[in-house]
Amino acid sequence: MEQEENIEKIEEKDKQMEISGSEDNGAVTNNEQNGSNVEVPDETEKKDPNAMDTNNGIENTEKVSSDSNEEKMKIVDEFQYLLERSQQLFAGLRDLPPTGSQKQWQPYFKRTFEVYTKLWKYQQQHRAVLENKEFYGLKRVEIGEIASKIAQLYYHYYLRTSETNYLQESCIFYQAIHERNYFKETSENKSSALMIKKLRYYARFIVVCLLLNHYETIKQLMEELNLLVDEYTKIFKPSDAAEWNVVITEISNFLEADKKLLPTDLDGHMLSVSSRLSIDKTPKLNKDGTPKLKLQEAILVGNHQNQMKFSELTLDMFRMLQLLEREPTSADKQNSENNEEKKDNMAEDHSNDKSNEKNSMRRINPHKYLLHRPSFGQLMLYITTAFKEISDNSALLLFLSADGVKHIIKGEGQESELQQGYSGGIATSTNPRKAEKTETSEQTALTHCLHPIDLVPFTRKPMFIIIDSNNSTAFKNIPKVFNAPLVSLMSPIEYPGNINDSAHSGGLFTLFLHSPIKAISFISDITEMANEKWNECKTKIKEIENYISDLYNAQATSTGNIDKSYKRFIQDDFLRQILVRYVLCCNILQFNEQFKEPSHYPCCNPPLPQSLIFDPQIKEKVKELITLMEVSDKYNFDDTQASTNGSGSVPQTAS
Repeated sequence: MEQEENIEKIEEKDKQMEISGSEDNGAVTNNEQNGSNVEVPDETEKKDPNAMDTNNGIENTEKVSSDSNEEKMKIVDEFQYLLERSQQLFAGLRDLPPTGSQKQWQPYFKRTFEVYTKLWKYQQQHRAVLENKEFYGLKRVEIGEIASKIAQLYYHYYLRTSETNYLQESCIFYQAIHERNYFKETSENKSSALMIKKLRYYARFIVVCLLLNHYETIKQLMEELNLLVDEYTKIFKPSDAAEWNVVITEISNFLEADKKLLPTDLDGHMLSVSSRLSIDKTPKLNKDGTPKLKLQEAILVGNHQNQMKFSELTLDMFRMLQLLEREPTSADKQNSENNEEKKDNMAEDHSNDKSNEKNSMRRINPHKYLLHRPSFGQLMLYITTAFKEISDNSALLLFLSADGVKHIIKGEGQESELQQGYSGGIATSTNPRKAEKTETSEQTALTHCLHPIDLVPFTRKPMFIIIDSNNSTAFKNIPKVFNAPLVSLMSPIEYPGNINDSAHSGGLFTLFLHSPIKAISFISDITEMANEKWNECKTKIKEIENYISDLYNAQATSTGNIDKSYKRFIQDDFLRQILVRYVLCCNILQFNEQFKEPSHYPCCNPPLPQSLIFDPQIKEKVKELITLMEVSDKYNFDDTQASTNGSGSVPQTAS
């Protein structure tokens, strides 16, 4: 409760920030109205008996003018103090520990939000004085830098809290900078330092838009960024020109890889698809006396050598990140679409959020750590930190998207049995320069590898593991030493030759968990579909998912034969959706004619009942879906097909 109150206090502060609606013309007008020019009588004019009084008036006017100038200088001094203080606090963000509880970093964010709130409001209230070159000469690019810092602050807070509202706020500030051309002067001044700031602003804005799936905005930003990089290279001939071209290439490749999986409508526009969790209603679960379990911490690891990435975010990490966040509420979407209104009414908007406190409490997302190519030591540090944060009634999700490491054990006896626990797993990052010269390549691989046995100490508390790797099945026999819930979902270790996996399109297993309709379209070679039919398919998939969810609930009763780990994990909305989509994935791949070998199917441990995975009603509903998508020629629902495709040995379970 104390943490929740702290978050509310921060929100009360940071939601006060608003983008100024004043423009240059308005500033000039205010400057003229507040000017200190006073007409002084011509000394050649004939003095009258009231001359003494006139001189008095002149002296008083000069005094007022002097006082006015002094007040304006105080305004400038206060602004400079707030600006310097905000810059100090912002620079200190990078010194905060990347791990740890909210108590360690939240107070610092609170102070930073408070100072930026004061700074932004202060420059709004005194814009005329600050823009006056006689006193300070505030430029629009400087206003843009402040707004950009606020946007970054919101983004960093989103990374810490996983709350998409802060991501929306970051986007609103970035959008305002773009709409009002705050960085327009950078091109006119021909300053390399200002141009670099503008390029970084574009890169950050694109990252935020990518996470919010604002693809049309990204398209426009990419066109502008290309022109800016060309201009930057042509004018300044900088040493970092190649680095900016790499950034553009990474963004383009990332977007293209994600785009090619999504069909277009008949007019060539990308079809819409929901990427985040959207629950119509939480099913009523049978109460067995134990407290409800919730997913609290998630560690997302990306270590495929050649998988597309952008900004330390691989395709698989990007998809899993969105899967572990709730879809923004309708109010959030409306505010995002009406940026101008949002910018001018942030304080009012916060009061509306507070009135819906109960709804916001239900929308809490699990906290996430994003690790791109971590070393073994780094990975264990983050697992240890997350383990410390969770309780017996909260869970840790570990998502491992990485190349596999295999090791064949030779010999017999006790030493061989010990080595069996370290027979390979998934690769972690290594620095070749620091590798021991005496080590063989096999020894190096085994050293810099997360073995299943490494995770055993952390299974004292609920742990949910997802492995997307060509050696995923190495994790199917993690010893269950303790009584805490433990589940492993493992990807296929091979794919049919015509299914390009991982490097260019991301892991197919992860894609199924992220968006079944995109995965089905990909393996069924669907590139175009009418918008109405696409919506029908999404509705049908939702119907299948709801049915599978009901099957889990039925199995979770006292008469059901499902493992008790699943009974606990389906209590959480995120984990339940993942488990539901796992079953859907098993069925789709089972009936697709390209997937024939046992190694082409996912598996799980503990085993799920075959009656749940291959429920006859699921088959019928999937058949209706495939017929609706008009790809029946790529699937076979005959009973004989099951045996042909090896259903008797399909490793959907680890038994």
